[in-house]
Amino acid sequence: MEANYQPRPAGPSRGFTLIELLVVIAIIAILAGMLLPALSKAKKKGEASKCMNNLKQISLGTTMYAEDNNESFHWIKDDDGTATTPNNGKWTRNPRSTVELDPNDGEAYWGIIYKRYFKGSKELFHCPSSREVDSWKETGIDYGPKFWENSTYGINRYVVKQYPGGSAPRKISSFSFPVTTVFAQDAAEQRMEGAEDSVGLFPGRTECLMQWKYDLKTYYNHPMEFEWFRHPSCDTLWMDGHVSGIKYTKKGVDYRIYTGEAPQLNNFQY
Repeated sequence: MEANYQPRPAGPSRGFTLIELLVVIAIIAILAGMLLPALSKAKKKGEASKCMNNLKQISLGTTMYAEDNNESFHWIKDDDGTATTPNNGKWTRNPRSTVELDPNDGEAYWGIIYKRYFKGSKELFHCPSSREVDSWKETGIDYGPKFWENSTYGINRYVVKQYPGGSAPRKISSFSFPVTTVFAQDAAEQRMEGAEDSVGLFPGRTECLMQWKYDLKTYYNHPMEFEWFRHPSCDTLWMDGHVSGIKYTKKGVDYRIYTGEAPQLNNFQY
């Protein structure tokens, strides 16, 4: 005859005490605090890598364009009749339009003409670390930052126009120092004129980027000069196709990296 087995009633379950919960929360907070900086560093490294890859791809496409067009990059006529690049950042006329601007339109972004060499991808002209670029608010428009998000690389105007007073479009073969001549960079400007809106210290200037440090500082309520130093160096595409960074200094670097002359390398690393 089997014994009559009676299961022992289970006692009440024991939950965490307040102190135990606080200890667990503290441990999780410590681990998160240790992990977040590493994740942030990895994210920044990834963004920098993406930016440099974008610039390398841009180099391939713009070089192919020049090879197809008599060794010259795309140019339009400036107000004085000389060769220049488009000086705006628009892919379409406004946010409501889906019609891409003609590359020769004065309001077009300089990258439009080259898009066909990148399988139609305008996202190639977006630096993932950009926050704000020139959005032409002084003309009375306010299209918001998203409208300009694929216009975050600035082209050096002197890749098509001889410094200081040239008129005809320059040819690739005319650059004697392509390794140390800027083609395009991380920038808030879509076309860098030189003296006031580049990292070059031009004759007669005491420091670089003075237009954005002083004239437009309160206009954008953002330290716009650091849009040139997003990684935090200034990612730069050189005429020969290589990409490297330029560290920030208040005065800037030798202006000859924009004009195509031999720079004084004692104050400049590339």
